[in-house]
Amino acid sequence: MGRKLKRIVSLALCLFMIVLLLPPMKVNASESLRGESIYQIMVDRFYDGDKTNNATGEAFRYAENSQEDFRYMHGGDWQGIIDKISYIKNMGYTAIWISPVSDPQLWGIPDSNGKQWPTAYHGYNVFDPNRANRYFGSKDPQDSKDKLKELVDVCHDNGIKVIFDVVPNHVGDYLQGTGSKAHYTTGTGLKEGTQLQPASPFNNVSWYHNKGDINFDLEHPHTASSTQMLEDHDLGGLDDIDFDNKDAKNAIFDSIKNWFTYTGADAARVDAAKCMKPSDIHELQEHLGVATFGENFDMHVDFIKDWVGDNAETGMLDFPLFQAIVNDFAYGQNFNNTSEISIQSILAQDHLYGTHLNDMVTFIDNHDRNRFLTETGGDVDKLHNALTFIFAARGTPVVFQGTEQNRGNANGQGINGIADTWNRWSMVTKDGNGNVLKDYFNTSTDTYQLIRTLNELRGKYEALSSGTQREMWTSMHTYAFSRRMDSGKHVGQELICAFHNSKGTDAETMSIRAESTIKAGTTLVNVMNPNDRITVSPDKKITITLTGDTSKIYAVDEDAGETIPVTIHIRNASTDWGQKIYILGNCAELGNWNPIKAAGPAVCPNYPEWNLTIYLTAGQKVEFKAIKKNEAGNVIWQSGENHSYTVPSSDSGKVSIDW
Repeated sequence: MGRKLKRIVSLALCLFMIVLLLPPMKVNASESLRGESIYQIMVDRFYDGDKTNNATGEAFRYAENSQEDFRYMHGGDWQGIIDKISYIKNMGYTAIWISPVSDPQLWGIPDSNGKQWPTAYHGYNVFDPNRANRYFGSKDPQDSKDKLKELVDVCHDNGIKVIFDVVPNHVGDYLQGTGSKAHYTTGTGLKEGTQLQPASPFNNVSWYHNKGDINFDLEHPHTASSTQMLEDHDLGGLDDIDFDNKDAKNAIFDSIKNWFTYTGADAARVDAAKCMKPSDIHELQEHLGVATFGENFDMHVDFIKDWVGDNAETGMLDFPLFQAIVNDFAYGQNFNNTSEISIQSILAQDHLYGTHLNDMVTFIDNHDRNRFLTETGGDVDKLHNALTFIFAARGTPVVFQGTEQNRGNANGQGINGIADTWNRWSMVTKDGNGNVLKDYFNTSTDTYQLIRTLNELRGKYEALSSGTQREMWTSMHTYAFSRRMDSGKHVGQELICAFHNSKGTDAETMSIRAESTIKAGTTLVNVMNPNDRITVSPDKKITITLTGDTSKIYAVDEDAGETIPVTIHIRNASTDWGQKIYILGNCAELGNWNPIKAAGPAVCPNYPEWNLTIYLTAGQKVEFKAIKKNEAGNVIWQSGENHSYTVPSSDSGKVSIDW
């Protein structure tokens, strides 16, 4: 070996040793879900791709005719998600959030009435944190683990990230008694398959707080003691792990970590986050090396903010904004009600999330809430309006499976409190014998197509996922904001989003934000309707007209020709009290002969003479007339023939007419 080659080999070995000694690369968890859109899947209720892993006997039911039916396994599994991956991908989703992956509790200990609840089909009552769910994967532990990895691999091959729902706070409901009297029972007369204690090593009584259930009547107002109660008491009887016990903490954290190490999953949704200290969840997130967002079922921004940040979680499910969406979009309450939970009152507190604002995960319903369409009384327009809002607003949108099928709760009625029955219907409805009654994988519904469009827009416009959100207008029934890129590759990209939540019509004139670089004369096009265009006035204002429960998203029209400011001078236009002068014509800038959309009002520096400057396309030939209009919308048209005018090709234009 030559001397030069020896030196090269020696250098390479040194570099290799340095790499081995370096600490592992830390995942930039704070940004790993920004820009994504998430489809939430309740695995048991999605699709049965493998009937060999179905529960048997009393633990399993096909029918969904009663609330009781919804408490049993229905057969959905990881193979079912694999089988339907194109259905998800074609909607444009870039991530899925799936049910907890660990083996669930089968039959629990009977309650005081002798009732034994069936299998925890949802996965939140854990039996063995270290075994992959046998009902979602396979009866063989290794095969089940491999099926989970296959699901992740298939998703990654299709450009879809996978978010595991993780349950670090508790296991299933096994312990009886509290304090020193806490114990596992050995009762008789139990159903076959009853699990009297969790799998080893989690069957250690000293690993749990053993203080009894959380008393939610004492949760509010939030105090140090009420928050401590959330942290060290049982959530609905589920045995609460004591994170001050290092062995217990390490065991549950390692069990979760192993799923990410083995499968390569991308992020975690943390169940029952408000029942854990923010510092403990942050430690879990660092241990996993992926972004996390948690469930803090609370409507107070100043409370849940403590779980969001560099020393807590990447983000949180945005329950305060969720409630505002239900109030304002489903119920039609006032956007600007500052004394209640409203869109304006919640977004006004966005600064409390600091740099993690776009890590907040937004939603209109989920597996614990009534279906949004039920909240609207079946009004699909309201559903579409709310969906458009979460895809346009700050944060990362998540949509619960089946929303795209225009179906509310299965019984058509709302559920009081935690919704965990009629809202969790299967995507394939069957009768008691397993015969298919209805398949809810229709890709032709208007909501499926809307979600696809909204996902395409988020992919096209970075501002919709990462832009700074700034309020532009708020009133009882109209709310508007801009999303602007203030830095980066697409700096200056801006979209203006407006929403209306009543059956009437509002035409609101609002100023372009001072931070904006959109110039006067710029044509904006509604990205959801290319025939809808508006022009920025000389004083940098726009007028947006919204009818019914609708929304519009405007972007700069890159295909628009050069616009020229044309000043129209109207002489001898005397008016009565309340009347103003407008210009109406044969193009969008002049309202297309619709008085509601007329350009104006004109200014009156020297009564009865009026001036109005309008930006029109260079070289365009227009026909127009002046009209008088009062606040009630009553219109008086200028008599005679239409005026004709050809817009100059450069500089500016001016035309004078007599009333």
